[in-house]
Amino acid sequence: MNTQLLNKNITTLKRTLLFVFLMAFLFNYQSIFAQKKEFIVVLDAGHGGKDPGKVGHNHAKEKDIALKIVLQVGEILERQKGIRVVYTRKTDVFVDLWERGRIANKADADLFVSIHCNAHNSQAAGAETWVLGTHVNRQNFEVAKAENSVILLEDNYEVKYKGFNPNSPDSVIGLTLMQEEYLDQSIQLASIIQDGFTNDLNRIDRGVKQAGFVVFQQKYMASVLNETGFFQNVEESAYLSYYISKYQFSKSNSLYIFIYIQYLTLNTVL
Repeated sequence: MNTQLLNKNITTLKRTLLFVFLMAFLFNYQSIFAQKKEFIVVLDAGHGGKDPGKVGHNHAKEKDIALKIVLQVGEILERQKGIRVVYTRKTDVFVDLWERGRIANKADADLFVSIHCNAHNSQAAGAETWVLGTHVNRQNFEVAKAENSVILLEDNYEVKYKGFNPNSPDSVIGLTLMQEEYLDQSIQLASIIQDGFTNDLNRIDRGVKQAGFVVFQQKYMASVLNETGFFQNVEESAYLSYYISKYQFSKSNSLYIFIYIQYLTLNTVL
């Protein structure tokens, strides 16, 4: 895929649709496109319950930040006629990764968006968006490994995940084969969301990346995982708190999910 051409087309599409999207919000969120079928978006707040996820500055928990963003995104999208939102969780409960996939497939979803936060023992900063793929380097594997390790908290995980080992890079091969059909769509969506975070929210662009996330297992739809920022970083933590309170992350996510839906609706060829 030609990255420059993709970015150029995304920017053009963004400019064309941004005004239309904002007008829809202005007129009481009326539908601006007709669809024969509801477009079903599954919003997944990472972690939850006994699984706090990463713990950042001032003891902030990833599970809480992810849930706030997801509920805000859902609130915005639910106002749009023709879009139905399904949540994997709306409260602080533990939902195993297998169940998240079951929820998405049962809903016959068109899109799966998982929200997370990053953490590192450095002052790393920025946003990145992930799709399912092979680990191109050790760093990508370690990111996926950290997220996948949650399955060890689940009952009977060896049977559920058919021997998947979060500590083994080889275990991801089966996952990538199942999702290959939807990889191009996932990359397109991830690129659109990442473009929004970078250009509209001035986030440091850490790019679109691929790794073997179990949360994508057995999902037959375009799927992305967004790492919104490194909240152990004092400045990043303050940034996240401020922009979440102002709905900025949620507005950006909602806008670019909407743009992606428009891209599919208009059958635009990138």
